[in-house]
Amino acid sequence: MKKIVAFFLAMSMVVVMLAGCGASQTTPTTEAPKAETKAATEAAPAAETEQKELTIAGIVFKDEFTMKMVQQGYEDAARDYGVNIVIGNSMGDLANEQQLVYSYIDMGVDGIAITPYSEEASIPILKEAYDKGIEVAVANIKLNDASFVCGGFTSQDLLNGQKLGDYTAKYLSDKYGNDLKIAIMDFDATIPEQSKARYGGFLEELTANGVNYEIVAQQSSTSKNDNVPIVEAMLAGAPDCNVFYCTSAAFTNVVVQVVMNMGLADKITVVGYDMGEQTATQLLDENSPLYCTLEQDMYTMGYKAVEQLARTLRGEETECPRGDTVYLEGIIHSKEDLPEVQTWLDGYYKLANG
Repeated sequence: MKKIVAFFLAMSMVVVMLAGCGASQTTPTTEAPKAETKAATEAAPAAETEQKELTIAGIVFKDEFTMKMVQQGYEDAARDYGVNIVIGNSMGDLANEQQLVYSYIDMGVDGIAITPYSEEASIPILKEAYDKGIEVAVANIKLNDASFVCGGFTSQDLLNGQKLGDYTAKYLSDKYGNDLKIAIMDFDATIPEQSKARYGGFLEELTANGVNYEIVAQQSSTSKNDNVPIVEAMLAGAPDCNVFYCTSAAFTNVVVQVVMNMGLADKITVVGYDMGEQTATQLLDENSPLYCTLEQDMYTMGYKAVEQLARTLRGEETECPRGDTVYLEGIIHSKEDLPEVQTWLDGYYKLANG
C-alpha cells in the first residue's frame, strides 16, 4: 500500500524536461556561486537521437542552501547531457528517503543521484533500487558499502584542512613570524573523526611548509549556538593567541564576532571552514579578522553524480570506477580576491531566492 501511495505522490511531482539534442524545452538555470568549479564548464556530448530517453531522479536531504547547490548541479548536468530529471527532498528523514526511492522505482527511472541520509542506513533501499535495474550515484558522503554504486563524489576533510594549511602558511608566517600561537574550536565531542581531520590536515600542512606553531587554546563545542562565552574564555586564557582556526562555518562566524567585539581584530587572524552568507559578508568586511575559508564543492558533487549516471547508462567512459569515490577539492575564498567573494555572494542570493 505504501508503494502505491508513494507512486501517486511521485507521479504528482513536476518532471523537469531538460534540453538534449533537438529538444525544445529547457530548465532555467541559476549560476552556482563559485568561480573554480570545473564541471559546469566542461563540454558534455549531445545525446544521440537514437539513444533511449533517460530519466534520472535527483534526491537531496535538506531544504538549505548547500542542498540547493547540489540540486542545481543535478539540473545543470541533466540539461548538458540531455536527460530528464525529477527532484525529491527527503528532508533529513530516512523514512521519507525510502518512500522517495520506492516511488522512483515504481516510476521506472533509469538512475538515482542522491545525497544519502546516512552512510549506513541508506544502503538497503539504494541496493534494492540497484537490484531492480536502477543505477545509483552518490554525492556528499561515501557509503560504508558502495560496491553497487556506479560512482560517488564527495569531499575529504583531511585534504581540505591540508589545502587551508598550505594556502595560509606563508601569509601567517610573514605576518607573525615563524612562531604561531593557535587556538582551535572543534567538534571532537560529536564527530571526532571528521573534526580531527579538519584541523589535523591544517596543522600538518603548516609543518610541511616549515611553520612552527603552538596550540595555546583548544575547545570542543556540541552546539552551533551559545558559543560566545566559550570563545571569550579561550581568548582570555590565551592572551598570546594570534591565529584562530575554526572547523565549521558556525564556529567561524561566532569567533569573528567575538574577536571584533574584544578589540582583537588587528592581533588575531581567523581561518574558517565552510562557506555561507554570513561568512562571505565577514570576508568582505575590511575590519573583519577573517582571512579565508574553504567551501566544500557541493555544486560539482551534484553535477558529477548525474554526469556519472548519464555516461554509465549510455555505456560511455566515466570518471569514477564503479564502487569507488572521487574526492573533490574544496574551494578557497579569501580576502586576497574580494571580487570573487562578492560574485559568490551575489550567486548565493540568486540561488537562495530563486
